[in-house]
Amino acid sequence: MAKLLIIGGGPAGLYAASEAAKLGFDVTLCEKGNIGENIRCAEGFFDTLKLLGKPDFGVLYKVKNLIIKVKSTYKVNADQLNLWMLDRATWQKKLADQVKNLGARIWENSPINPKDLVKLKREYDFIIDASGAPSVTSRLYGFAKFYKQNSGKTVQYTMEGDFSHLDYSLKVGLLPDFWGYYWIFPKTERIANVGIGNFDPQENDRLWDRLDKVISDENFKGYKILNKIGGICPTAIPDKLVFDNILLAGDAAGLTSPLHGGGIDMAILSAKEAVKSIASDWANYDKNLKGLFDKKLKFERLLVKIWRERNLEEMDKLIANLSKYGIYLLLANPKLINGISLQILEKALLKRKPVGIKKVL
Repeated sequence: MAKLLIIGGGPAGLYAASEAAKLGFDVTLCEKGNIGENIRCAEGFFDTLKLLGKPDFGVLYKVKNLIIKVKSTYKVNADQLNLWMLDRATWQKKLADQVKNLGARIWENSPINPKDLVKLKREYDFIIDASGAPSVTSRLYGFAKFYKQNSGKTVQYTMEGDFSHLDYSLKVGLLPDFWGYYWIFPKTERIANVGIGNFDPQENDRLWDRLDKVISDENFKGYKILNKIGGICPTAIPDKLVFDNILLAGDAAGLTSPLHGGGIDMAILSAKEAVKSIASDWANYDKNLKGLFDKKLKFERLLVKIWRERNLEEMDKLIANLSKYGIYLLLANPKLINGISLQILEKALLKRKPVGIKKVL
């Protein structure tokens, strides 16, 4: 029975605790606050690899459409996507109850700092660091700057108003001279998460001003602001994911999409892989995890490369073609993403570089 400490009570930490408890590990999870609080997320759950399925708790609805605003507005049917809108607070609290029922201990309001980690490494057989970005491990081992250098920045309001026109759809929009996007993710007909993210780590931007402009353009000006949050989305995996007997998972492992910033699915899968590795061959965790996400990340980085080389007018034409020819359906069929399909896409979508046109940087 391995003695396992998990740092962080988000998706990665809770799933790691659940998986480990099922295997009979002696599990303790420490969360710096309260489970289900201080959530910095748009709350969309996108199971891109179709390995997880519908969450057991907290699902508000299955997303019907993706609405994409560029110069024109496009509606993409999401029936074939494993995409749900969550109430993450409810979801995480229910997951915590499940973890406790499996015999694991959860200590809330129990922050762990780098100095604590030195001692805890000796007290536990293994530690899964799911503390977010920057991770506790990074502050002990001296690579905390990695997250700042490889992360997008996001800000978000939770707003109250009339969102009924979106009808179980999520809306995203691109802006001129800006490598990022804004989102409108309704939780109910009256409540939505409305935010914006800048995915250029080197670019400083007045994101709150941009978000206020989006709110004005979307005619949400009279809506009530219920909550205001900001944060970072790490979009690159550190060179190492194992430090002595510590394994990184979730945001601590840099696991959010370089394309859209979502990462709940990768957090869960990394947690499962971490526990699996501890139970068998933990030294190969790094290799196994990167292999699991290799094709997905190559596909998303290809789309990022295409995005960065085009201005708003060109992105409008590109998205029109992606919609017209159903290329977006690769997201619905992850098994179709392979070396051959990526080569075909690269040739088709990168065959012409813009000449004399300002890049979106």
